[in-house]
Amino acid sequence: MSITAIPPFWTSTRCTSAHSYQRNMSDAFLYQQLRKQAAQKAARFHMPGHKGKPVLPELNHPFAIDYTEIEGTGNLYAGDEPILSAERAAARYYGAADCLFLTGGSTQALMTAIAAAVPAGGTLLVDRNCHKAVTHAMALLDLTPEFIVPHPLDETGLPGRIDPQEVEDAFARAPQAAALLVTSPNYYGVMQEIPALAELCHAHGVPLLVDAAHSAHFPAVGVPSAIEQGADLAAVSTHKTLPALGQSAILLSSGRIPFDTLLETAPMFGTSSPSYVLLASIDLARAWLEGEGAAAYARCAQRVAALRREIDRTTVFSALTDEIVPLDPCRLTVRCRGTNVTGHELNEILHADFGIDVEMSDRDHIVCICTGADTERAYARLMGALRDSRFCRGPQEPIPLLPFPAPQRACSVRQAWFAARREVPLAQAAGRICARPLTPYPPGVPLLYPGERIGQVHIEFLRAGWYTDTAPICVMDETGIPERKAHYADI
Repeated sequence: MSITAIPPFWTSTRCTSAHSYQRNMSDAFLYQQLRKQAAQKAARFHMPGHKGKPVLPELNHPFAIDYTEIEGTGNLYAGDEPILSAERAAARYYGAADCLFLTGGSTQALMTAIAAAVPAGGTLLVDRNCHKAVTHAMALLDLTPEFIVPHPLDETGLPGRIDPQEVEDAFARAPQAAALLVTSPNYYGVMQEIPALAELCHAHGVPLLVDAAHSAHFPAVGVPSAIEQGADLAAVSTHKTLPALGQSAILLSSGRIPFDTLLETAPMFGTSSPSYVLLASIDLARAWLEGEGAAAYARCAQRVAALRREIDRTTVFSALTDEIVPLDPCRLTVRCRGTNVTGHELNEILHADFGIDVEMSDRDHIVCICTGADTERAYARLMGALRDSRFCRGPQEPIPLLPFPAPQRACSVRQAWFAARREVPLAQAAGRICARPLTPYPPGVPLLYPGERIGQVHIEFLRAGWYTDTAPICVMDETGIPERKAHYADI
């Protein structure tokens, strides 16, 4: 057959009929479900911060700018232009010496910060109310944690602030610690006392690392960034509260840890083919925040402050307010204690009956992420739902908050994480070694981390309001782990 007789590719294998195309699209199950979800037009009080709206219209047609590392686009991990100029613009906005763009979310940013600041096999002082990515970093780098437990804010056990004196005590217990890591703000919006913690860390000659994932909007609402408050590294998710695309994040630095170290470390925890669309969305979100986005976030902060007062005044619920503790001005935490519904039940009702999706619920709260993309219509829908007549003052008896049981380490996080494991009922877990973080909500603070021994006191703590005796607990197969003399069932 002659060459001219060969059917061109665009008329053979690559060409499909409209009917075939539509059939194939109907089999794109995830895409179809996401379209169905979007068609419901729910009020979206959850991440990402764009809330499904084209806040950044430049990203409406992303294929044209979906590049890889070629001449002119730069290499993220080589500190190349034009990425470097975009990073420097973000660093200036957040008052940082350096900024590294990332496409693996704050997970990648946190793991990079820890690996850059703490040597493998080292010790890390850490806020026990930390993200699971910190646990993963401990397992991968074989780090020894020295935990500091945040004080509960109220009878629900909601995690509050860390006492600087307890940090000082932790340094006394672990003088070899290479850094302190805290979460600020936490999921409920509570902000830590970063300046005091930074001063304490620097007096001991170590850096302060901050999981500031939920703080990308802070400068727009008059709150200094974690770096401006004295932190040395801060992991910030630009997709959580800004209109950047999912997985986009930045790692801010005071300059104490060289930028070259961050560039060398970050690829260990992320793809070697970072999305240029995500990188561009970070750049665009920062530019928007410095422009019209600033006013949008100022309005958001004012609206959330008004919502907190309105909820207290006109509903059976109450709101967490900054009269109790410094809060993220754009985070709305609604408290259900003393009503006829739990936070989980309220979440289900809001979704099913009112078309409202919140970020998170626990037994006593729902958490709403509010951003510059939210509308008055969405806020009015939320308030109308919370005023519904089905909600009333309830007979719920407060569950007494037991003292947080001090854990006892039996082996390293790494050993417990990678060892053989199995599930046992809670009632049979006393004396065994935890293999995966055990985190009851509330308070949302991990009760047990991998490598810690489960005592009877932990089981009683969980029985008090979270788990039944048959709840599955992931424990380590202790073959090869020497027994200790303590009677763990009595701990």
